[in-house]
Amino acid sequence: MKTVAIIGAGRVGGAIGRLLARAGYTVTAVAARNRATADRARAFIGSGEPLTDAVKAASSADIIFITTPDGAIKSTCEAIAAGGGFRSGKLVVHVSGAQTLDLLSSAGPAGAHCAVLHPLQSVPSMELGVMNIPGSYFRVEADPEATAIARELVKAMGGIELVMPRWTSGRESAALYHAGAVTVSNFFVALVDLGLRFYEALGADRRDALKAVLPLIRGTLANIESAGIPDALTGPIMRGDVQTVRGHLEAIRLRTPELAGLYRELARHTVAVARDKGSLGPQAAAEMLELLN
Repeated sequence: MKTVAIIGAGRVGGAIGRLLARAGYTVTAVAARNRATADRARAFIGSGEPLTDAVKAASSADIIFITTPDGAIKSTCEAIAAGGGFRSGKLVVHVSGAQTLDLLSSAGPAGAHCAVLHPLQSVPSMELGVMNIPGSYFRVEADPEATAIARELVKAMGGIELVMPRWTSGRESAALYHAGAVTVSNFFVALVDLGLRFYEALGADRRDALKAVLPLIRGTLANIESAGIPDALTGPIMRGDVQTVRGHLEAIRLRTPELAGLYRELARHTVAVARDKGSLGPQAAAEMLELLN
């Protein structure tokens, strides 16, 4: 099980192909809807025949990664199955965090096994994917016969399996898992945008404001890494400083009222984190929530 075909030659497919090639796997084919895209991914990976025929690509390897957009995974797998691209013992993998093994069910009648390997990482380009994926945690879900091979693939990419003892195969678990990833990644970007809007209301240039808060962001991330959560929490809510938070709310009401609801909601959750830390007692928490509500 050392030959790999990449079906879907975008950012994730290119990064995975290169990481596996670097780990000693042979990338036999790289397939995309158009030849130019396949050529670019093949050049980045360093091996593999660039193709527009997904069935031919899948037929060339023991391990088939379907790294298309989520909405095309099921139909791509079905097309390969209909064309005879799967055979007994092959492993078919998709890398979508929000989707289940069910998308690959059409590979089953041919005797192929299925797996989901999703890196908990942002991949904005092939190059950054190769940099960021090693050291990242992965969601690993596989048919029992394929679990060992799936874990070997994660190790080959420098990844670590995220163990989730209460995982149950199905849409609910996949959606909850993906919601966690969206919250810490996508919502984090939106949260920084929220903070910048307060500085813009004071006339600051957006680019300058971002430069100004980046050291604070880096310091906070360092605190999270070293102290963990909730111990990394600082600030007025952690201290039970109702007067400061009241001042925030009054200023937001006057200058940026459209941001008040989101500020309040985030502050309510911060009260819960502060209570977990032990820095905010029941009475102080009640006073803070009364203000926020």
